This record gives sequence, structure tokens and C-alpha cells, in this order.
Amino acid sequence: MIYQKDNFYHVYNRGCNKEDIFFDGSDYQKLLQKMKKTHSYYGVEILAYCLMPNHYHFLLFQPSDIPIFKWLKVLFSGYVQYINQKYHRSGTLFERSAVPKIITNNNYVIQACHYIHSNPIKHGFASDAYDWQYSSLNYYHEHNFEFLSDRLIKLFFTDFSYKVGFAEYVNNKFYNDDTPEKLSSENSCT
Repeated sequence: MIYQKDNFYHVYNRGCNKEDIFFDGSDYQKLLQKMKKTHSYYGVEILAYCLMPNHYHFLLFQPSDIPIFKWLKVLFSGYVQYINQKYHRSGTLFERSAVPKIITNNNYVIQACHYIHSNPIKHGFASDAYDWQYSSLNYYHEHNFEFLSDRLIKLFFTDFSYKVGFAEYVNNKFYNDDTPEKLSSENSCT
């Protein structure tokens, strides 16, 4: 896929053989620190993320001509080196290169954000998504975006409408039916 300026992307990947990519809390923190340090240099806006034991999801916006894949390459090649050194392992950590899904309409942006934030519930790691500390959901809840872009809030939500929409999404268990592939096919511009 060719990343293009002024587009939203849902990007995800998982560990080889569906194995873990995070082994303890310091691994999550290492990737989060690297995200914070590098995203602006590559012109990437991070709108939402969720880091799970064996996979991750990002909702990203590319405001410049610098393709997102350059940031992803730096981010994850450094992370893999860190993991390999820390755990005395070698080789690949991920199943494949990151999978990007271009977001083609506003409904898909909102659904992708909700889907990403509800991932801990969907996979049984939390009964309440707000309890999962490796997600951007609490930044939305607290309206404190730190290193995240507030582009979604400015474009689509009032102060509390994100919370209301997310609660409806979770209460109706829409995350059980949604997958990245289903989201992108249902919301295409065809």
C-alpha cells in the first residue's frame, strides 16, 4: 500500500505464530516511549492505539508527504532489537509487515477508534476498557492528549460525545462483530 498525505490509516500487526510481542510492563513502556519520541519527527499523528500482549492496533493520520511506513520501520525495528537483546533471542518478532487499512470515510474513522479502544474487552484482558493501561482510551476520557493528536475530537466529537459513543459501542458489543477487514469492507467508498 502506498501511504498518502491527508489520509487516516488503521494499522495493526501481531506476533509470529500469534505469540506475545510484549512480555512484561517494561516492554509496553519501551514501545510507548519510542512512539512519543519519534512520531513527530516523521510527521505522524497518533490518534488512537492499543497494545495487547500479542498484537497492536494504531489509528494514524499522515499530514505530510513522509509515508507512515518510515516511522513504523524505525519504531518496530528498534523495538525488535530491544526485545531480542533483553530476552536473548534472535530473528523476527512479527508475523509480517504492519497491515495498513486506509480509512475512506468518517464512519470508519469513528468505528476504528472504538474498535481499537475495545480490544482489551474483545480479547478478554479487561472487563472494562478503561482498566487497560496500554491504550489511548484514558487520554480521550480525561481529555488530556499528551502525545496524541486531538484531530478526531476536533473533527467528530464534542467534549463528552466520544465517551457516550464508545459506551454505546461497548454496551452493544459491536466489537464482537467488527474486525479490521470487516470495518474496511463495510465502509469503503464503492
